[in-house]
Amino acid sequence: MSDPTRRDFVRLLGVGAAAVRLAGCGDDASPRDAAAAVLDPTASGLLVAVWARRARTATIELRDGDAVMTAQVELDDAGSGAIELTGLAAATTYELTVTTADGIVLGPHVARTAPSDDVATALRIAVIADIDPSPEFETDLVEHVIAARPDVIVSLGDFPYTDNGPPADTLASYRERHAEIRTLPRFRTLLEAAPLVAIYDDHEFRNNWDAAFVAAEPARYAAAMTVWDEFFPVREADPEIRYRAWRWGAHVECFVLDTRRFRSANAAPDDANKTMLGAAQKAWLLDGLARSTATFKLVLTSVPLDYGTGDDHWASFTTERDAILDAIVGIPGILFVTADQHWFAAHRHAHGVREIQVGPLARGIATPGPVVDGVLFRGLQYNAGLLDVTSDRIVVTAIGPGGERLYEETLTAADLTPRR
Repeated sequence: MSDPTRRDFVRLLGVGAAAVRLAGCGDDASPRDAAAAVLDPTASGLLVAVWARRARTATIELRDGDAVMTAQVELDDAGSGAIELTGLAAATTYELTVTTADGIVLGPHVARTAPSDDVATALRIAVIADIDPSPEFETDLVEHVIAARPDVIVSLGDFPYTDNGPPADTLASYRERHAEIRTLPRFRTLLEAAPLVAIYDDHEFRNNWDAAFVAAEPARYAAAMTVWDEFFPVREADPEIRYRAWRWGAHVECFVLDTRRFRSANAAPDDANKTMLGAAQKAWLLDGLARSTATFKLVLTSVPLDYGTGDDHWASFTTERDAILDAIVGIPGILFVTADQHWFAAHRHAHGVREIQVGPLARGIATPGPVVDGVLFRGLQYNAGLLDVTSDRIVVTAIGPGGERLYEETLTAADLTPRR
């Protein structure tokens, strides 16, 4: 029974919420024909995204001890729908199950809300990137990420790879790639293990895309972003704004950057006109970091600040990057967390700015360039990152297949304060 005085289900993206009965079960229903994810937790709410191949409604069941609340999600003609569950209790772990109208049961999902901003509490974040469903990249690493029991999972892009041959280029083909990765059993269990915060990188549209590719292939770009938003909706009113900040209690604020949508061409001259973020996002980031009262500020960017290969990361946007690093001098507790290059690394940059680079979870290992000043560590194997945050420190751990710990480092807010 729902308890409207304590919790309330409201509409998101035009989707209504109401108590319903489950429709009949179709004889040909398959677990590979539906998927769900719990997204972007706050202290009072969660987003739930649902996809189904045939059903056009699904029932959300949220359990809090003996209390059971239900809501209906309407799915569009493409099978996608989303709902925001609001009025939830802070710092609470719910059990969430989705049942489609043709009887497919998804979950249970761990649906955990954030603590209030003034509550001091520990946090474990698992950071992943580069996820391909091909069996050639399968290991037991996903099992070890789940076993770590993270409070939140952050995906920094290439989830899914839509440009494997033949590359997706239509709404239908992009939807199939997203559905394929969401319904694969090992990744389904990953999405059930904790709420997810996600941002795209390049392969969700096409390899190494920038403004030039958007201009050259507007229809393909529109299809890719439409489908991304179907599977990974956000609360922003402006459909072009997918960068966002989220808070977890007194000690952590995370800034999720969009390093693709507003990016200049990679090949453009590296001067004051070249941008990775665009003027509005850059101003939002710097203002947010300066205003944040959290002990630690995590900047989540899908591409690394430096020491990668090629020109598809911040190393070919150094004018803007260096201006950002200069601007954050003196702000305590800043850690950049990045991905894209397909090896784990720990880096130190100008003013002592620190960066942790993760991935791949399930994709090929790349060959980096030579180790230079600023590269503190590299691990060339499948990996995921764990960030354990308490009141006075972050413990950074890289885990690999078999649960191997590739790297561990403890950082204080003082260690993470950029200085001239």
